[in-house]
Amino acid sequence: MARRIYHKKASPLSGMGKVLAVVVAACAVWWGVSNIKFGFNPDKLVEDSMLQNQGFSANVEEVVSREGIKAYYFEDHSNPIISISFLFKNSGRAFDERWKLGLANMTAALLTEGAGDWDSRAFKDKLDENAIVMSFSADDDNFSGHLKTVKANQRLAFKLLKAALTEPRFDRAEMNKVKKQMLMALKQQQEYPESIIDLAWSEEMFGTHPYGRNPIGRAADINAISDDDLQAFVKEHFNREDLIVGVAGDITHEEVSKMLDAVFGSLPEKGGQVFVSEAKPDYKAREVNKNYAEGAQNVAIFAAQGVERSNVDFYPLYIANQIFAGQGLTSRVSKAAREDKGLTYGVYSYLLLKDKANMIKGGFSATEGNFAKVQDIVNAEWRKMGAEGVSEEELERAKNYLIASYNLRFADLDTISAILVAMQEEKLGLDFLDKRNEYVSAVTLDEVNAAAARYFTAEGPVWVNLGKFANTGSMK
Repeated sequence: MARRIYHKKASPLSGMGKVLAVVVAACAVWWGVSNIKFGFNPDKLVEDSMLQNQGFSANVEEVVSREGIKAYYFEDHSNPIISISFLFKNSGRAFDERWKLGLANMTAALLTEGAGDWDSRAFKDKLDENAIVMSFSADDDNFSGHLKTVKANQRLAFKLLKAALTEPRFDRAEMNKVKKQMLMALKQQQEYPESIIDLAWSEEMFGTHPYGRNPIGRAADINAISDDDLQAFVKEHFNREDLIVGVAGDITHEEVSKMLDAVFGSLPEKGGQVFVSEAKPDYKAREVNKNYAEGAQNVAIFAAQGVERSNVDFYPLYIANQIFAGQGLTSRVSKAAREDKGLTYGVYSYLLLKDKANMIKGGFSATEGNFAKVQDIVNAEWRKMGAEGVSEEELERAKNYLIASYNLRFADLDTISAILVAMQEEKLGLDFLDKRNEYVSAVTLDEVNAAAARYFTAEGPVWVNLGKFANTGSMK
């Protein structure tokens, strides 16, 4: 699963938007980050907060069902709500066969369009009438699902989820509807600069590797996908060996155990083995410009080598990036480009974690006249970070923010159940929620500055830019 290490909260979607969200989310990374980051001032939210320097105390348990299915479980009876997040590893878009690009996305869009004895309308009516929320999605690495229900309707919710996973209908009419929506999404990509540049950036960084593909798929493949292809996807990828489950809310340990067997127990033990090679991005510093005359602003994405979650440099680099251009408005680049000079609404940067590649990724938008000025600021601050590191005051301020803002994540069960899945995927341990803020607090100034010197190199990052330029480079 592609993990973006920053604080982000998704907005609800309905109707056709849900289907389009399944297939276009990966093309809207820049847009989502820029709107979420700068619509409010998160620094003020945690400034002088009682949450500063505190850890999140959580009794996370591992539940093992009679059939041997495991889940991380967080019990909370404050509201009669149950949230279940899960994923199937190695089942995302990158694992689509070369002539079936879009298969994972189409499967995700169709699983709530009828299952078992319920056609699309009946299935959705059951969800709506009983306050049950069910969704599926595919990222580059994994295929994910989520279920939320009030406790009183848990049996029906679990029955519907099982049906979606084991008896999807893939009716012809619904397939045709989703195909049209996916094809429309492909066309809409070319209408938004943020989508265009993300596609260009993926191609530049990953080339022919599956990470470099269009995340929606390919028109010819989408048209050719059959119900047999969809059924084969379910059979090959929905299995217990690749399953990770997180459960949070008003449900007991025994009820979780029974739910795991009831929902997932009939899945095959193993699935089809698919191999995706390690990505080998070229991080050699360069600038690639793509001319685009229709946008109101120029947009940019920059990237450099990062680290995997288990690397000893992870937390030091996480903090260094927070100080450089991370979440909030007090980062070095945001202060220089946004607060001091008013050249842009903001510059973002985060640690992007993929199973086959890890990097620092960031970007910004600015008017044609201000674009080069902002880029110069980013490059200057990048080199300064690598050469000089950070101060003790900056380190403490970043730690306080990362600790307080992390605690705010636990305001809703959906976030908790998703974190429980990530904890297992990353092998962070049952006590991670208790210890995470300790990990941040323990990072020293020397460790942050050593990581900054290693990853914020003097050569600078790779730049992919879209907009109006005097000298237009050529895309690979």
